[in-house]
Amino acid sequence: MTRRVLEPFRLGPLSLKNRLVFAPITTGYAGERGDVTTQLLAHYEARARGGAGLIIVEATYVDPVGQVFNHQLGIYDDSLVPGLRELAGVIKKHGCAVAIQIHHGGRMARSQFTGMQPVAPSAIADPKGEIPRELSEADVRDTVQSFVRAAVRAREAGFSAVEIHGAHSYLVDQFISPAANLRTDCYGGNVANRARFMVEIFEGVRAATGPGFPVWVRINGREYGVDGGTTLEDALQVAKLAERAGSVAVHVSAYGPATPTNRTTAVFKPAVLADLAAAMKQVLSVPVIAVGRITPDAAEDLIETNRADLIAVGKGLLADPDIPRKLAAGREDRIVPCIVCMSCRDVLQTPSLVGITCQVNPRLGRDFEPDAAETTNPRRVLVVGGGPAGMVAAAIAAERGHSVTLWERTGALGGQLLQAAVPPHKDRIRAYTEYLKRELARTRVKVELEREANEEAILKAQADVVVLATGPRQGIPDVPGIESAGAVDATAVLDGAAEVGRRVVIIGGELVGCETAEFLAERGRTVTVTRRGPEMATGVGPSLRPFLLDRLRQKGVVLLPGVKYLSARPGCLTVQTADGATLALEADTIVRATGSLADARLHDALEGKVAEVCMVGDCAEPRKIGDAVREAYEVGRRL
Repeated sequence: MTRRVLEPFRLGPLSLKNRLVFAPITTGYAGERGDVTTQLLAHYEARARGGAGLIIVEATYVDPVGQVFNHQLGIYDDSLVPGLRELAGVIKKHGCAVAIQIHHGGRMARSQFTGMQPVAPSAIADPKGEIPRELSEADVRDTVQSFVRAAVRAREAGFSAVEIHGAHSYLVDQFISPAANLRTDCYGGNVANRARFMVEIFEGVRAATGPGFPVWVRINGREYGVDGGTTLEDALQVAKLAERAGSVAVHVSAYGPATPTNRTTAVFKPAVLADLAAAMKQVLSVPVIAVGRITPDAAEDLIETNRADLIAVGKGLLADPDIPRKLAAGREDRIVPCIVCMSCRDVLQTPSLVGITCQVNPRLGRDFEPDAAETTNPRRVLVVGGGPAGMVAAAIAAERGHSVTLWERTGALGGQLLQAAVPPHKDRIRAYTEYLKRELARTRVKVELEREANEEAILKAQADVVVLATGPRQGIPDVPGIESAGAVDATAVLDGAAEVGRRVVIIGGELVGCETAEFLAERGRTVTVTRRGPEMATGVGPSLRPFLLDRLRQKGVVLLPGVKYLSARPGCLTVQTADGATLALEADTIVRATGSLADARLHDALEGKVAEVCMVGDCAEPRKIGDAVREAYEVGRRL
């Protein structure tokens, strides 16, 4: 039976081949002045080739003062039209409709990029931003024209439609939100006045582009955790005003520090904004576009239950641009699952970084590179280690035509992914592990579990190439007495291999230490986390770090950064606190979570004795999942 999400759909004058929409996600792949680049073209063409019915190109700023992100795409000047025309063309040639999201950051814009003070409906700073200049009524009218000129450029460049970005606390939404708009003129006060800026943009765009050029808006269904912010009732009124102004659809998102899409749930929950889309369906006659962590099965349910008409997928199509094509072929088992790690979002929140990346898709941002070609020199490849690096390297090499055997020391594939999936909010990692196992089976990698790999065994295997993905060595913290204190490693705790008492003290307050603390706190343990550095979890990205630390505090975990370790003995860790006090922390269990070390011992033993040997993953250098996956992908490509 054909999935409903694969049915053709009519959106205003547009005929879409299916109901799947690639949601607008800022990439940071544009040039310094917002121009289209080869990297950006390849990124969007890959998603068009993958079978999406509609692509909404990312937030594209209509005025230089409205730029929010480093290397953000621009549509503020006629000189940008040729590049945008090429972008529209590479998408449309795959039978995919293409819209572009026209955007102004308002108070969210950054003067470090624009060289100008941000502007806003009221001189209220965003919690993370600068104090903006309040727009005069004349300024507002000028800004409306910036949107209108951008829409005209989009039409000239060959785009099928434009989406007005009226969500996520950018300028249009700042007018809509009562928390950001304190104006007393015709642009402030009741909902109709606060939505007037949006309505005037619609009126101007429709007048300038003509009735055959569709326009719609993306709005917040509500603001979560914003005092005095937009309510669902407000949003429903805004949506009806947009429909009356000519919006051919309403794209329903959400905003705020407590927004479900900004944080993970203890157990993965799909379609976290579905209720907002469903509410819009009750009051609108135009199609509703739903977004927010929507899986293929959740998409079917939303359409079947008439809670949405179109399904926008963002991060999922970053992880796997071929989701539509795989669904059409009945190969759901081949879809790479997004693990909701937020690494793509972290880049956008870090101004010094350029270009989003993905922990599970090593090709993201590199779609301009050719696919890995079938080898003309098939070889016998032995991969040692069944963690993410080993599995990715093995599957890529096998798909290219090599004869690949994978040895795993334990009785299960997954390596450190197995422990990483144990703490709360991390269960999507398990889905990625299962995907990699299916890929090994599909590519016919010979997997041998409980196979110890020493120098003698590897030499006896007579492989042409040996890929070592054996993982790291566990580091021993530099704490006097730690080796005789009966401390256990965090991995043993997460594996269930270590007995853990009621009172727990953890040495190490980065990701593993903090996640282990949350895991134990949920099981009724009294937990204290210590760290030498002045802050906890500094290696956790800005998207998830605040929520992790907040959950730890809510669960009663004591956080002690800035300590000096004085001594450890069975039942006690003694530290000097940041304020100079000596503190004896009594513990039934001391847990080590101080990181790992590279382990090149097997590599060094084999070098010169086998034709080719290389290391991938944490045995080469302990890093994040994405680093291991990218490195393994490269090794698999070049063998």
